[in-house]
Amino acid sequence: MAVLSLQAAVRLADRPGIRLLVIGGQSRPGEQSLVGPLALRAVGAMAFDVFVMSIGGVEAQHGWSEFSLDDAAVKQAGLGQASRTIAVADATKLGVRAFSQVADLGAVDTFVTDSAADDLATHPNGPETLAAMWDADVDIVLI
Repeated sequence: MAVLSLQAAVRLADRPGIRLLVIGGQSRPGEQSLVGPLALRAVGAMAFDVFVMSIGGVEAQHGWSEFSLDDAAVKQAGLGQASRTIAVADATKLGVRAFSQVADLGAVDTFVTDSAADDLATHPNGPETLAAMWDADVDIVLI
């Protein structure tokens, strides 16, 4: 398993059965994601069965997006190297259009979020965004 997040690397490092590869790059303060030319070269040199990415926003018309150009570039590279992609975000990201587009809705195979995502009262943009994902053939997992 290759990771682009220092937080994920710490959590996975001592797990039985996981062979962990931490990809190089510059650590973004706060996020602790690995970005920049080293990360892009490393991702571009690999092929992934499954690419799991967190996401800054997802919106019906504009798809998947990020608040950082660097994060968006690494995620675009990962999408290009993966057979299958899973996006992960909490329900507050639904209906959000962040600064930099990562990909159209249909570029992701599965979206995992919390069960409140389809509650119109809590997340007014949730049901509409989830419906657009279904239309784009994205499998949705509410946990």
